[in-house]
Amino acid sequence: MRIPQRWILWGGDLLVFLLFAALGRASHGLLNEGPMLWGVARAAAPFFISWMIVAWVARLDRVDPTRPLSHGALRTGLAWLGAGILGLSLRSLALGRPAPLPFAVITLVGNGLLLILWRGFWQIWIARKQRAMLAGK
Repeated sequence: MRIPQRWILWGGDLLVFLLFAALGRASHGLLNEGPMLWGVARAAAPFFISWMIVAWVARLDRVDPTRPLSHGALRTGLAWLGAGILGLSLRSLALGRPAPLPFAVITLVGNGLLLILWRGFWQIWIARKQRAMLAGK
């Protein structure tokens, strides 16, 4: 059974957001506060929801292995910038207070880098797989 590329991308994206939220909560000693997975999911939710909306609008549901990595990185980074700001806004609405500036910067940069790395690795994987198929392997 072949899994569509978009589901792999969305699944990987979700793991990126959960990883970043878990690292953030652990760095503040909050990882063991309440049910761990619930706290991590709750912290990641506004950002993942924002990412899904912006990435869907930007048509980032697949990577193009024929394009240079820099193209995918730029598209992902720009989409994340919009989604990250939207996610910070959703988080602020949910908590009833604005996000502190250091949190906002670390979230935008850290999550953005993880998304770009994950999607870059996926693009390399798809390109190699495509080349192998064309070579008859």
